[in-house]
Amino acid sequence: MSEPPVSSENGASRGFELNVSLPTDLRFAETARELAAHAARHAGCIEERAREFGEEVEGVIRGYLESGGAGPSLPLVLRRRAGPVEALINGRTIAIEP
Repeated sequence: MSEPPVSSENGASRGFELNVSLPTDLRFAETARELAAHAARHAGCIEERAREFGEEVEGVIRGYLESGGAGPSLPLVLRRRAGPVEALINGRTIAIEP
């Protein structure tokens, strides 16, 4: 017996949580942007809003890294429970409603 494939429509109703520890290297800011945009699309955001969310996450991460405000790694949590998609970056929360 196989399960039906997960579509963005099915995924939008379920919660998720991804915990990542990013190295403090600016090259990983782009990775965080892509992960955040994917999480937003998965939750049902249209492409433009998902991309904007990813860019906002990238900007916050770049700010921490460029200011030296991060330790040896930078924690990033992307999650959705019942409401908005949240990005928790080093204790700061950014959210987008799908």
